[in-house]
Amino acid sequence: MLLSFGARAMSIAAQPADPVSPPIFDTAARRPRTSLLHYSPALVLVLIAIADAGRVTDPDLWGHVRFGQAVLAGHRLVLHDPYSYTAPGHLWRNHEWLTEIVMALVYNALGVVGLKLWKFACTTATIVLLSLGMAETGATPGILLNSLLVAAVALMPQMEFRPQIFTFALFAAILLLLARDNYRGSAPLWLAIPIMALWGNLHGGFIMGLFALGLYTGVVALQDMIGGSGLTRATRLAIITVAAALATLLTPYGIDTWYAVIHALRNPVTRNAVTDWQPLIFAITTQWHAAHSGVIFYLCGLGLMAAFATSYAAVPRGGDLPMAAIAATMCAAAFIAMRNLPLAVIACVGPISRHMSILSNGSLPFRSSGASRGSPGATDDIASDEDARPARSGTNQWIVAALAVVVVAYTGLFSSRLREDIRYPAGAAAFMKNHHLYGNVLGDFGWGEYLIWHCAPQSKVFLDGRYDTVYPFKIIDDYIVFRFDYRDGAAKILDAYPHDFVLIPPGFEAYEVTLKSARWKLIYRDQDSALFARADSLAARIPDIPVSGTAPKESYFPD
Repeated sequence: MLLSFGARAMSIAAQPADPVSPPIFDTAARRPRTSLLHYSPALVLVLIAIADAGRVTDPDLWGHVRFGQAVLAGHRLVLHDPYSYTAPGHLWRNHEWLTEIVMALVYNALGVVGLKLWKFACTTATIVLLSLGMAETGATPGILLNSLLVAAVALMPQMEFRPQIFTFALFAAILLLLARDNYRGSAPLWLAIPIMALWGNLHGGFIMGLFALGLYTGVVALQDMIGGSGLTRATRLAIITVAAALATLLTPYGIDTWYAVIHALRNPVTRNAVTDWQPLIFAITTQWHAAHSGVIFYLCGLGLMAAFATSYAAVPRGGDLPMAAIAATMCAAAFIAMRNLPLAVIACVGPISRHMSILSNGSLPFRSSGASRGSPGATDDIASDEDARPARSGTNQWIVAALAVVVVAYTGLFSSRLREDIRYPAGAAAFMKNHHLYGNVLGDFGWGEYLIWHCAPQSKVFLDGRYDTVYPFKIIDDYIVFRFDYRDGAAKILDAYPHDFVLIPPGFEAYEVTLKSARWKLIYRDQDSALFARADSLAARIPDIPVSGTAPKESYFPD
């Protein structure tokens, strides 16, 4: 079988490499487009359950819900920062404001279960849209199922309780429209305009959707010019892309929405302070040292990128050059920043399905209608699905659906408990509450929004996960200097701001600096956190300090 597969690849690859002349394929195979939703909807449900199986908090979850609740309670957006003492009143360019309102609504209505159902709905949308987009390639159900299974595993740890989950679903929606346009020659691409208008209010990842639209338009224009088809189609695509870009300005922040995204991309310290922005190889190495088992998800993502590269290299002429260009660019983006890995996975599965189908069958299921005949990547019109009936799985759908229900139940979809992703200062926060301690808290960056949930508005934070949508570069840089005692600068940061408390893990480099300072006194400590107060404050006079507490073995949101 392997020899046969290799022979087919060599046979196809041996065809003339002229990019203008359409390649010659075996015209015997005539298969319809088969969607997994039609082939086996229960299997798709299983894949959704797999992709949604990861259910732990994110450090920003407390903030997202609280910020949304503040908007609902005040009946207006919060445009200036009320939560910090380092940037009080600073303009807050919150490009995730609508997502936070959604999160607050579901939490207020159904609590933790509401958040889980919201995440499940977004995961479902992503997998279903992926399935529909992959069906446009004309690949067999087996190829579609295997590709989507690996994608579901790769996406699972990325499907978090964060605004990014909307980006994954909407990116899949944009690629579905482009795939239909590429393979059928027509699609309701105007839908990209309202999609981008919505996306611009949900998450800053809208810029990746615009990039995909622009790249698709550029490659189609190049194809049609070389093929002598003119620029009619490219002009139509360009108009839609421009309109979609303008639609992203329909937010309460207008052009500032773009400013916030560009500002984040240009931030010189982002890759040092935010794990999501670190290179993919670094993230894999870090995961390997933390827990070997977690690397499997990265390997699935890398495997899909490798499958895309090898299958496209073996059969470069599959009538999907614009889609392949998007996939290749997203792969490059994933290596630059780990946060782009889900986008690479979503972009790769379509071209993988297309080219693996060619390799396994020695022919294309049908010609790419979107590419003009004679243009680069165009293929012969060898099959049509107009009169063919899509295949159906012989597997009992009720049994498979029952398996999916078992998976979602076992992974806690309907449980009111949501396990925390890292150790938070629950003991220190309780100590502060019990002793009525409020003020400016210099805390761990990852604890910022946890502290906002538990201590605001009486207490303010130094820095939190809103990062450069609120805080100037200098504040972020000063935190890094303090956190790592960079250039022996932790003591200087302690003196430079009006901190009332310092709340950090005992393992921080800054811990020893604060402990040795005569101006600060340790008042509480447990396995997870150490709380310092100014030596001349009332908090430093609490009897029997420092208190040695015991952190809870397990903590759940929102405690």
